[in-house]
Amino acid sequence: MSPIFPTRYQFLIDGEVSDRVKAAFPQMQVGRSVGGFTTLFGLVSDHSSLRSIMARLDVLGLTLAELRRLPD
Repeated sequence: MSPIFPTRYQFLIDGEVSDRVKAAFPQMQVGRSVGGFTTLFGLVSDHSSLRSIMARLDVLGLTLAELRRLPD
C-alpha cells in the first residue's frame, strides 16, 4: 500500500553527520541513535520530496542504514 502524503519518515544514517550535512536537510530534525547512527526525521510532503532527500543523502556520500515510515 502506498503511503498517503504528507507522511512522517525516519532516516537512519550510518555515523555522525556534520553541521553542513544537517544544513542540507532543513526540513528534518536531527537526533542521535544508539550505536553510532544519526537519525533524521520529519514530515515529507510527497514522493518527489522523498526522492529529493534520498538523492541528497547519495550526493553527500551518506550511508542510509534504514528508512522507516513513522505512525501518525
